[in-house]
Amino acid sequence: MEKAGDQKGKKATSKLWVPFVIAIGVLLGLVFSYSFPAPFERYEFAPFALDPIFIFHVILSTVSITLLVALLVVYLGVYSKTQANFALGISIVLAALLVESLLEYPLLLGLVGRFAVGHGPFLDTADFFTIIAYAVFLYLSLE
Repeated sequence: MEKAGDQKGKKATSKLWVPFVIAIGVLLGLVFSYSFPAPFERYEFAPFALDPIFIFHVILSTVSITLLVALLVVYLGVYSKTQANFALGISIVLAALLVESLLEYPLLLGLVGRFAVGHGPFLDTADFFTIIAYAVFLYLSLE
């Protein structure tokens, strides 16, 4: 049986995971956006890759992917402990969302050639809502 102090310590630790995962996503997004303009240079539109709005989109997309990876790890851990079909189902859905996010990742799209991306307020707004949803889901999953 767990003591009350152990549960408080576990909740405090779980509250730190969400900002930690977001910070890792921001750092990876910055590194990726400044390190990988080469695919875009091959198709002669490297200035597009260095556009601040595009870099911001890469960062937000990377944060979403890191949150999805963290959620997938949590639910695969839950499934391995409980063998609950619900946890397996959530893991499958999270894996599908992760594959979708990777296939839509802006730097990955640069590897396959030119692609149309509209720079408007809705591009990053959708990323913000996705990040908020994944962050809340991760926070609640860790409690």
